[in-house]
Amino acid sequence: MALPTPLQAFSGVPKNTASADKQTIIDGEKMTGAQALIRALEDLGVQDVFGLPGGAILPVFHAINDDTKFRFTLVRHEQAAGHAAEGYAVATGRVGVCIVTSGPGATNMITPIADANMDSVPLVVITGQVGVNAIGTDAFQEADIVGATYPVVKHSYLVTRAQDIPRVLAEAHYIARSGRPGPVLVDIPRDVQVAVAELQELPAAGTPAPLPQPDPQALARAAEMMNAAKRPLLLLGGGTSSPEASAAVVSFMEARRIPAVMSLRGLGTVPHGHELAVGMLGMHGARASNMLVDECDLLMVVGARLGDRATGRLDGFCPKTGLVHIDIDACEVGKLRIPQVGITADAAEALTAL
Repeated sequence: MALPTPLQAFSGVPKNTASADKQTIIDGEKMTGAQALIRALEDLGVQDVFGLPGGAILPVFHAINDDTKFRFTLVRHEQAAGHAAEGYAVATGRVGVCIVTSGPGATNMITPIADANMDSVPLVVITGQVGVNAIGTDAFQEADIVGATYPVVKHSYLVTRAQDIPRVLAEAHYIARSGRPGPVLVDIPRDVQVAVAELQELPAAGTPAPLPQPDPQALARAAEMMNAAKRPLLLLGGGTSSPEASAAVVSFMEARRIPAVMSLRGLGTVPHGHELAVGMLGMHGARASNMLVDECDLLMVVGARLGDRATGRLDGFCPKTGLVHIDIDACEVGKLRIPQVGITADAAEALTAL
């Protein structure tokens, strides 16, 4: 599924659909950009934030006090904040949020941002930046973090007006968890954090964008191949790791008596010791898993990218096997190996329909 632009993505979310406890009416209240940021995070239901203070983000940290509704966890290195937010997002299903400073603080976040992008983990990364007028002057601890992270984020923002902060935070939170989840960067200059804005209301938190529905014709072709196969096999990736997808996978396996192998990110989808779970495949996988992939007559890839650690050389990866590829991201279907049937859909919905 192609990612819509931020305005396209956000335009489908009604502005005033949240209940009173989810949306704060400001009615002309004046606050600094930093205070608006904290209020916006609270309004979005954020419960935990990870980070490390620094000069260009101090106004935001000064706005965190005993009355703040979320818990702040102080780390000793910005990269730790990013990885902690990743782990939190995976464990809770919520969007991970972290706040760090400009320059080296922001560049220390590149590794967890890239990791979240590869593993489809929803993050909102808030970075401090030098003042708007100092951008591009090689000011102290200035770094073009928007440009540096452009290849590894789902979207990014450079906020230049304090009144835009609540809207941008709501959009970032929405984009991070919609469709295929991923990291969103919000870069806020220091003078924007201290500027005073008059706000009428904070945007309501939007529900995630609707998931793509599986094509009925593709489902029918996949079902025909599955019914005709004598040795079908599932390959499960990170796209099956959510509780909903995991339950659908186990139900599908048990109903059809189809065994499964997993990529590294797919481990844990099926309970350890399950009679139909063979184990991890690939370079560091089990011999039985790799042999089954070579010997199956239909490989059903669900939520996996077919990366090189799992497949080895693609031209030697089950070359005579029928292939069905199910993924929520249309860009992944057929990117490395053209399947006989490609289905762009949520794993749980596709397997339930099959």
